[in-house]
Parts: sequence; C-alpha cells; structure tokens
Amino acid sequence: HVHYKFDIPLPEMVEIFREEFSATGTEKECFLSLPHYDQEKKVIFDEMQNVKGLFLKWAFSPNAYAFAGLEHPTDHTDEKAVAEQFLSQAKEYLSAGFDGIKMLDGYPSLVKTWNLPVDSPVYDLFYAFMEKNGYPILMHIANPKECWDIVNAMPHLIEQGRVYDSTYPTKEELTEQVFHVMEKFPNLRLILAHFGFMSHSVAEAERFLSYPNTLFDIAPGGEQLLHMQKSWGKWLPFWEKYADRIFYGTDFYAFPKDEQWEISFRRRPDFLRQFIETDEAHTYVDDSFQGVKLSPSLRDKIYRQNFMRLLGSPKPIDFAFIRKHAKRLQSVKNKLSINADNDLSYILKQLSKME
Repeated sequence: HVHYKFDIPLPEMVEIFREEFSATGTEKECFLSLPHYDQEKKVIFDEMQNVKGLFLKWAFSPNAYAFAGLEHPTDHTDEKAVAEQFLSQAKEYLSAGFDGIKMLDGYPSLVKTWNLPVDSPVYDLFYAFMEKNGYPILMHIANPKECWDIVNAMPHLIEQGRVYDSTYPTKEELTEQVFHVMEKFPNLRLILAHFGFMSHSVAEAERFLSYPNTLFDIAPGGEQLLHMQKSWGKWLPFWEKYADRIFYGTDFYAFPKDEQWEISFRRRPDFLRQFIETDEAHTYVDDSFQGVKLSPSLRDKIYRQNFMRLLGSPKPIDFAFIRKHAKRLQSVKNKLSINADNDLSYILKQLSKME
C-alpha cells in the first residue's frame, strides 16, 4: 500500500523508495494512484499520478504492482457520459498493465464536493466491468469515527482539518454506500483500506465479509488497530475466522530526505510489526498499545499469502500507454507538480533506452 504524493523529483523518488524498501525488508510493493485527494478540505487534481504509478511499477519490476485511479471530470452533471468515461478509463488502465483500481472516491470531502456517493449509478458500468472480470478495487471509505466528534477527536485530526460538521455525509452514510454497492454487485472484488474504519463493530466488519470476494487491508492510521487491541478478546476470533481475507498494508511513502526521514518511513511498518509480532508494550505516535502476537501461520497469510492469492504475478506493462500519456501531459500547462515537466522527460528518456 504505497503512495507517491510528495513532490520529489522522480529520479530521486526512485532512489528513496529503494532505500526505504531495503531498510524495511519489503519484498513486493503496490503503487496506488491518487489523482484526486483532499487538501484543506479542497479537491486537488494531480494529472501525473497514473503515469507515475505505472512507471514506478516498471522501475521496481518484477516485484511491483500498480493500481490506477479514476480521473473525474470537473462536472458530473451528464451522468451517462461520466459513467462511460469511467468504464473507458478502467478498460484502458487494466489493459495497460495496472493490476487494479484505487478509489479514494469515498473520502468525505470528495463525496461532499462532487456530491457523488460511491453507490451512485455513475459508477455502475465501472463496477460491473470490474466484477465481471474479477479485477480488484481498493477503496478508501469514510475516515475514523472520531472525525465526526470534535470533542473526542485526536489532536492531529483537528490540526489536519479532518473533523467533519453536519455539511458532510456521516460515517454511517458513507459506510452504508459500500453495502449498497455490494448489494448491486455481490461478487465484486472489493478491498477496504484501513479496515474500512470498522474497528468499532465486529458485526459491521462481518457484514462486509459476508460477500465472497471482499477483503480488508490493515494499513494504519493506527486508530483501527489501537481500537481493536483494547477489545482484542472479541477481535481475535474474527481475525482467525477470516484469516484469508485480511492482508498487510502500510500507507507507505517516499518521504523527503530531511532529519525526520527515517522516523517517517519506519513509523507505520514498525508499528504493524510490533502490533502483529510481539506481546510487548509499545508507543505509536502518542498512543500506548500492547502487541497481540499473532501466530506465525496467521502472520504469513496476512503478510504475504493473501496478497499473492489476490494478485498473483504482476500484469505485463504496455509501454505505449506510458509514452502516449507522458507525451500528452507534456503539452498540459500549469501542472500541479513543480517537477512534472522534468519527470515526464525522465520517464520518456528511460523508456527510450529500451528501444
């Protein structure tokens, strides 16, 4: 569960990732595109994300995977046209070598700004295509429960502007949208990142896994696992029962190489290993927790087996896709990244060495 959102020149980013993967013992990685994301409760569009994601997959082949992100139009009024656009994108991405689709579309501020719930009919052609072909979707839906509670919200959530008032959809509404999707597409291969922010309810988590092809990714935050640890007696049977439906994720980044670099990139992988592999007391950011020390067989499923069963070998890359879109983006003015033009030149230069 790897992102590449920091505005670092691409050649430098590749080297940083190499160092970080080596230091953390990462065997395989999955690069996840975020064309649209939330910044100060505004929607930001980064037109470079999909091209960079597939390039990074190539740079780290044969041990890398990549999920594309749907690029939204500025106006969703013509639902039929938008639906066909999403379907067309998915077909192109999956034939170009992406291994699945990453959806940040369920993030509260995106749902509010676009006025587009994830169970909107606008997505139906896309979901139907993904279900029919067995392609996986990794979806971020909602956020921690505390984001809707200004009194009990963690200080960092408040500082980041991730506490939502009555103008936003509620966590319950966002979660219910996922179940509406599954009712329409019951065989959809849907993964919820961050355990779907369902750590307050075993029943809700079991309801999601009642569909045959659904899975959870345990990437922190941290909030979800910290909540579970406090009532581990009821959560351990869940993890054991659904041992084939839960897999490892880190929300990993190529962090800028400053004095906090090693702390930043190690924080989440170290937290997960401490939680999963030990029964000792630890601290994650400002929170104390006790490791739950899962059995070696359960750890192996979560760390590796479930991911490999889901994705198998990486899909072959269509380099013509990368060239086509890199050349197209060279003509786009006022791109978000200050490094975009240099990154595009670098991508095309690296590809030319293959010819």
